[in-house]
Amino acid sequence: MAENTGRDGGSGAGRGDAPDLIDDALRLVDTLQRRLLVAGVKRGVAAVTSAPPAKGDVWEEAIRLESEEERPPLEEVLDIVRRSAPEVAGHLGRAGLAAFDALGRTWGVVERSLEQGRADDAGRREAGRGPAAGPPAPTPDGVPEAADGQAGAGERG
Repeated sequence: MAENTGRDGGSGAGRGDAPDLIDDALRLVDTLQRRLLVAGVKRGVAAVTSAPPAKGDVWEEAIRLESEEERPPLEEVLDIVRRSAPEVAGHLGRAGLAAFDALGRTWGVVERSLEQGRADDAGRREAGRGPAAGPPAPTPDGVPEAADGQAGAGERG
């Protein structure tokens, strides 16, 4: 158990410090009370003891808030911009990204379509000339036909 040295007349090294601490706390509370009392007298006794003034009912408050002074139009516009600009910028940024993504995918489809068309054309040309097609068919006069559908230039008669 802890001993209460310094109180109740017991011998202890801290006996002189404890009463000074309590005395200081009591003096602080007394000073605070006096200052509060003086401040109340300066404002008036009614201000200290009475409740705050009543504001009125809800209707009076609503009318007072509704009939505030009009601000200049430029100030109202700037307030609207200040409040809604971050939201609008976010929407525009997301819309721009979506449009750019759609444009990139569309460009990819167009490129693939053009490349496939070129490959098909090249395949058709090769099919008409290649070894898989066989030798050119002879014409009625016996001269083989060229790839362009005309008789060979060197063998015309």
